Amino acid sequence: MRTHPYNSPEPAACRNRKSGSALIVSIIFTTIITIGVAGLLPMLLSEWKTNSRSSSMEAAFSLAESGVDEAIWAVLEFDEEDQSWIDAGWTESDDQLYWYREWNLADFSVALGDIYTLDEGREGKYRVIVEKVDGSIINIVSQGIVEGGANVSTNFTAVRYIETQFKRPNPFDYGLIARDGLNFNGKPFFDSYDSRVFPYDYLYGANSGSNATVGSVSLDTATLDLGNSTIKGDLATGASDDGTDPSGGASITGDIIWDFEMDFPEIVAPSTTGWLNSI
Repeated sequence: MRTHPYNSPEPAACRNRKSGSALIVSIIFTTIITIGVAGLLPMLLSEWKTNSRSSSMEAAFSLAESGVDEAIWAVLEFDEEDQSWIDAGWTESDDQLYWYREWNLADFSVALGDIYTLDEGREGKYRVIVEKVDGSIINIVSQGIVEGGANVSTNFTAVRYIETQFKRPNPFDYGLIARDGLNFNGKPFFDSYDSRVFPYDYLYGANSGSNATVGSVSLDTATLDLGNSTIKGDLATGASDDGTDPSGGASITGDIIWDFEMDFPEIVAPSTTGWLNSI
């Protein structure tokens, strides 16, 4: 029996050529993929490190915020009692103008568990400096620090700062504020005192404060005619600082507050219609 030409077995040489072509194509595709992956790896690694650094910066900022909270709590709790600050772990600066302290998350983690640790082997801490001011405005500087991390360069450190001012709360923020002008005759005396401490002695200045803020929201300092008054506190004016002293002959123990603003409620006069007829 004769075999039909179209059904004859494929020659070995032809099969070898096809196999060789498929192998070459596979090598080419593999090479292209390898080059592509090799090109992407540095970019992916760089993005990975960038994200890790951003995460550390955010963590450092959160730690700095924690430092501000600690400082505000200390001011409210200890006020100007130096020994209370020292007993709580704060250190007084050599010039006696500041309190400062450092907290490490590792210390909290040992005492309270692992809930205060950072991931990726990072270590966090925050430092705070609190200005000692005998007044209502206190400057606070807080520094958050995050060190290390699995995906960043060796010895990487993220640092964020927060600088803010804290004003001691005062239930009576202002002593006397006018909408327009002030005109004092004689020698009026404005003072404040802590009602929890008794008594208040005007003659000897015992239990005397410095929170009797007096002023006006008027934009013209000429409306401030304070005479020879004594204001144990700040003088507030709605005018902008032009280099002049708006206090005149008055004695001001505090600061001059410029560009002062305050919203005054509208006073609506009551209606008297029919009142006379009802009497």
